[in-house]
Amino acid sequence: MIAVRVSQAVMSRQAIPNAISRRSSSAFIPALRSLSDARPPAVWLEQQDSRSWKDRFASDGYLVIENVLNTEELTVYQDIYHQLMSGEIDTSAHRHDLGAHVKQSKKGVENVTQIMWPSLYVDGLHDGPLFQRTRAVSRMLLGDDLDFDFDMLIAKAPGTNTPTPWHQDESYWPNMPDKRAASFWVAMEETTLDNGCMWFVPGSHLKPLRQHRPAATGAHILQCDASEDEGKPEPLPRGACTIHHGRTLHYTRGNSTQTVRRGFIANFRPQAMVQWEREHGFDHGKAVRKDTTGICTWRTALLQSRQNRPVFNVNCLPRCSVFLKACVACNETLFVLTRTKAE
Repeated sequence: MIAVRVSQAVMSRQAIPNAISRRSSSAFIPALRSLSDARPPAVWLEQQDSRSWKDRFASDGYLVIENVLNTEELTVYQDIYHQLMSGEIDTSAHRHDLGAHVKQSKKGVENVTQIMWPSLYVDGLHDGPLFQRTRAVSRMLLGDDLDFDFDMLIAKAPGTNTPTPWHQDESYWPNMPDKRAASFWVAMEETTLDNGCMWFVPGSHLKPLRQHRPAATGAHILQCDASEDEGKPEPLPRGACTIHHGRTLHYTRGNSTQTVRRGFIANFRPQAMVQWEREHGFDHGKAVRKDTTGICTWRTALLQSRQNRPVFNVNCLPRCSVFLKACVACNETLFVLTRTKAE
C-alpha cells in the first residue's frame, strides 16, 4: 500500500491536490469498478421502491434509503475506511478533530475524526457504487444537473461521547445563488441512538437559516439553537444512508458504546454551483493552505456573509487558510476566513 505523505511546507494552491493524487492508492480500482459493473446505478435504482423519494425529500428535507451497499460492497468500503483511518494511507493533510471545541474525552483519541476529500487518496473512488448510486439519487431528487462537490469521512470512536452540535450545512457555505444540495451519509455499520445516529428536524429546510455561532471561542465548528424535542432520530442498518438538504437542521449524539460509528459522506450540487464555488476560491478544504507571511489576524466570514458582506478576500486567497488550518501567527482556527494585516 502506498502511503501518502504531504509536506507541511507552503505549497501552491494547485500543487497540493495534484501532489496527493499522484501518490494516492490505486489498489482499490479493480474492486470498485467490478462492483459498479455488477450492479450499475440504473439497475440498482430499478430494485428500489423509489416512488415516494422525491416527494418525501421535498417535504421533510431529508430521506432514508436502505441497501445502498450490500454486504460484499460494504466490505470493500470498510477496508478503504480502515486504511484511511489507521494511517496506512496517510491523510494527515486533511484529517482533523471535528470535536476539538471540547476537551478530549479519551487521551490520544480524536473526539470526532473528520477526513476531508478521501477521494484524493483513493484512486477510482468515484467509479465505485457508493458515488455512482448517490449521484443518481441526487439527480432524481433535485435535477439532472447535480454533480459531485466534495466527500469526507466522519467517525466517532468508542466511548468518545462527543455530540456534533445542531447546525445547517448551508451555514458553512458561501451564499450561492442556487441552494440545491444533497448530502449522503452512508453507514459503515449500524447506527443507533447510543453511538450517534443522525437526527433531523423535518421541514426545517423550508424555513429561514437559523443564526449560527462558533461552538467555542476560536472553534471552526458552528452551532445553532435547536433540540431533540423538535427533531427525529434516524437509526440506520449498515449499508443504508440518510440524505439531507443543505438547510436541513441536523445533529448527532456522542458515541457512548464500545464500538466505532463511521459515516462515509458524499455531497452533490448543481455543476454550475460547483464551478461557482471554485471560481470564488471555495473548495471545501481540498487545497491545504497556510499563511506564513508575518503577523495576521483572522475573522470568520461565514457570519458576515449572512449580512451580505464578502465571504472571503479574493486578493489573498493564494495565501489564505480556508478550511480547518490555523494561522501560524495567532494559531486561531476558523472555517472560512478573511485575512487582514495587523496594524
